[in-house]
This record gives sequence, C-alpha cells and structure tokens, in this order.
Amino acid sequence: MTAIARRHRTTGAPAAVMAAVLLSTTAVTLDACSAGPGGPRLRVSGAYVPRPASPDVAAAYFTIVDSGDSADELTGVTADVSAQAMMHQSAAGTMRMLERIPVPAHGRLTFAPGGYHVMLEHPVRSLRQGDHVRLTLRFRRSAAMTVDAPVEPIGYRPETSR
Repeated sequence: MTAIARRHRTTGAPAAVMAAVLLSTTAVTLDACSAGPGGPRLRVSGAYVPRPASPDVAAAYFTIVDSGDSADELTGVTADVSAQAMMHQSAAGTMRMLERIPVPAHGRLTFAPGGYHVMLEHPVRSLRQGDHVRLTLRFRRSAAMTVDAPVEPIGYRPETSR
C-alpha cells in the first residue's frame, strides 16, 4: 500500500464515521420536530413588533403555517417584555380578546394589522427599533414554540406575506 493510499484510507474512516453520526443526529432532530404521522406540523415565520407609539401597549404579529394533516389551536402567547400578552381580533372597528384561535390543517393563521394580533400591555422596558421581543406560543396539541420578533419602525408592513 502506498503512502497516499494509506493516508486516504485512514482519513476516510473518521470522515465516514462523522458522516454517519451527523446523518443519525439529523434524523432524530427531524423526527422530534414533527407531531407524528397525521398530526399538525407547525412553523412560525415573519414575527415582528412595530415600535409602539405609546409606552403602555405594543402589538406583535406573525404567521403560523400548519403543513400537517390535523388542525391545532393557538391557546396562548407570552412575551419576555410584558406580564400581559393577550390575543385579540380586530374586525369592523371592534376588538375582542380571544382564548384560542384555530390553526387549520394544510393552512395558515396570520396575525397582521387590522386582524389577529397579540397585545403586549405595559412593556417592562421601552421598545426601540432594533430591539427584539421573545414570544412563546402555546398550542393545544403541539409543543410550545419560541420565536424572536424584531422591533420594526412604526407603521412597518412586511413587503410579502411569509
């Protein structure tokens, strides 16, 4: 066996072992993210908080997509900047507080100005553009999810629906 062949043989073995370890770790991680066959498969995107005009209240927005075969329900939201985070729906000039909101199977639930939103009452610190708010979303069937919501300028609207 030549020196080059020996070098490739000895360096190839650890590389193969590392590839196998990475592959098995990835498989475990993917399984842990799914709710099982036929269950909800949730993903949250586009989270943001417009810089509040008042120091007493802010709003949070995001989109939840369920690519699974079963529906779920958003049952609550908490925020690291407020002791009170309440889910609301605005419609026809009125606003009502909600205890739970359905997330349809193979569908999306969008929190956006003029519709669903999370009210953050009496933030414990001033929210300035560039800050971040950590939101934890709780569901009836799926595990809780924590998302980072950057504070955007007043009046910010995402360019595209995510």
